[in-house]
Amino acid sequence: MFYPIFGLRKKCRKKIPQKNNNITLSVRNAHAMAYNSKDANVYLFGGASEKEVLSDLWIWNSINWEKIIVEDGPEPRTFSSMIYDKANHRLVLFGGSKVLFGKNPDLKNLLNDTWEFRNNHWKKLTPRNAPSPRAESAMVYDENHQTIVLFGGYKIQDDEYIKLGDTWEFRNDEWHLVSTEGPSERHGVSMAYDTNNESVILFGGSTIDKQYGESKGETWKWNGAQWNKLEIKQPHGIFNSNMVYDKELKKLIRFGGWNGESRVNETWSLDNNTWNILKIDHKPTSRNHSNMVFDKKRKKIILFGGHDGKNIFGDTWEFVNHKWKKISEVDPIVRIQNEH
Repeated sequence: MFYPIFGLRKKCRKKIPQKNNNITLSVRNAHAMAYNSKDANVYLFGGASEKEVLSDLWIWNSINWEKIIVEDGPEPRTFSSMIYDKANHRLVLFGGSKVLFGKNPDLKNLLNDTWEFRNNHWKKLTPRNAPSPRAESAMVYDENHQTIVLFGGYKIQDDEYIKLGDTWEFRNDEWHLVSTEGPSERHGVSMAYDTNNESVILFGGSTIDKQYGESKGETWKWNGAQWNKLEIKQPHGIFNSNMVYDKELKKLIRFGGWNGESRVNETWSLDNNTWNILKIDHKPTSRNHSNMVFDKKRKKIILFGGHDGKNIFGDTWEFVNHKWKKISEVDPIVRIQNEH
């Protein structure tokens, strides 16, 4: 006699990204990075090498970078925004520029497409409304409100770089304009979600109507409905720096950037509404257009790449317990002067 067995299910195999371990990640700047908490990996997308703009995708395995073999993804770009959407278990990427420092700026160089990366596959999303084409906007995942928040950036109009000061949310695969008030128009801000205070924190940015200019030393907080400027002692202005929330130290950590005159390699912390510069002897060289994320599994901040105006970097650093440590490196390469 046959007795049916109930409750048995076919075991689903987790789809593992196909990797190419024979390719080494070289120098890179203006790339996007995000930490995927579901598969516990740091992802890096696109940016520019010393000679071209790229659209490749990489995973950091705590020892080296491994290239992921994927098809039909976003076109090459710099200064895109990418975060991990925790509610929907996916990476979300928005906008950017088809060039880096290309001459004769063209509005068509800027993008406003939205993509997701999930189950080792890129998919272009089709929201009915979207922010205007732009680069150097900032985007974070607001854990408290379970939504993606995007701020600012720049557009190009009549060969001029025009700053933007609009705030958008992306939820249910649709973009929503939620504010045009708050920080003045700017690009290259540092923005991160502060887990301890359950709010989005924004610092700095370039505020003059040209590609590079004045940087604001201002700290703002987004509470899900409006921006509020924190009336605290502010550091000097900076833009194109990196800022993440360190869940081990329970404070925001910010590194590097451009102050309008030179690149810096200062490390700052924001804790209980107080900015403090950290005295660290061994640290990455001065740079901007790098990127960094907090690796929750490995309990450390990971920083990669950037440039100093001449050399493009390919070094990887970790920040643990107020100390920087270089963990991999390829030699810097002088940027080839072209229109990429």
